[in-house]
Amino acid sequence: MIPYTNKENVKNPIVLLNTVGEEVCDIALLRGCLNPEIELGIKNIRRTEKLSAKQIAAISTYLQGGSEMTNYLVSFQENYFREKEKGKASFKQSKKNFTKLKAILPLLRNEFTSGIDRLDDILDFFDVVSEDEVFSQAEKVAVLFRQQNDIDVDPINLKAWLRRGELDYEKMILPDYNQDMLFSWIEGASWKSNIENPDYFKSLPSILQSYGVALILVPFLPNTVYGAVRWINNHPLVQISDRNQDLATCWITLFHELGHVILHKNTDSLDGTLDSQSKTAKRKKETEANQFAAKYLFNGDNMRKDIFGRVRRNEYIQPSEMASEYNVPLLFVAYWLIKARYQPNFQKRIHIDFASMYQ
Repeated sequence: MIPYTNKENVKNPIVLLNTVGEEVCDIALLRGCLNPEIELGIKNIRRTEKLSAKQIAAISTYLQGGSEMTNYLVSFQENYFREKEKGKASFKQSKKNFTKLKAILPLLRNEFTSGIDRLDDILDFFDVVSEDEVFSQAEKVAVLFRQQNDIDVDPINLKAWLRRGELDYEKMILPDYNQDMLFSWIEGASWKSNIENPDYFKSLPSILQSYGVALILVPFLPNTVYGAVRWINNHPLVQISDRNQDLATCWITLFHELGHVILHKNTDSLDGTLDSQSKTAKRKKETEANQFAAKYLFNGDNMRKDIFGRVRRNEYIQPSEMASEYNVPLLFVAYWLIKARYQPNFQKRIHIDFASMYQ
């Protein structure tokens, strides 16, 4: 296996081709000619790409190969130059493709290292044999995303982000999905005492796993999603990104996706926005998921409406008083104050990222 730090991004396929000189040397060695360069009288023969007709005839005579060897070497040499031209075009295209795909390399998490180059490792990650397959599959996923969202998407990044979730799901040993137990955990609200603890949030996959829920935390890739729900073998695969690297956003994304799990069983969802005023969120299922998150995190939607109303009226807002009035953690009051652009630089934010889980 090639050490990963020394691995080329894209290996030039031309270097894998045997020159006619290398082919002659291999044949000569099989026929007992131990020093082809001296015995055949051709300097640097292994690096020789082209032999003249006279040289090929002389080689065939010396190695006692006759016309059969002559014809073979002529054909081999012609084929080499055809393959070399194909290799040049292929190398050029592969370098362009790698440029399009390289952003997803961190998601490989050093699990895919047996390829001939980094581009080959990326293909292994996607479980395909060509870059064209990656682009084709990515566009199919993007079509589904565009049906559910009215924002731009990077098809490659989205496909890679979802693929990482699938791979992590395959490693999990899950009991049967138990919706009652999941709902009891949500209703029990033991999580509320850890709202401001990023480490607790990162521990949620092990908690929800006992209910048959696969919660996968994957670093955000540009122009993709906050979160997604997919159903695999009757298990909900809930995938969350660390978009904005903001703990409040992660909690809201999680409960939005859990709303889909509880309310929309066996329905896949790709959520590119959490904006409750967006066109997407007005669709019935998105509205229901937003209402579910608001119920458990903000005690309904009144606080958000109050904040936006006060900002429109240019009224002073004291975050701690707002938290007390609506019995909502200060972290979420700050989230909506930032959304309303009320003194955003002074509001409470807690950093969280999932990249450290990939090192």
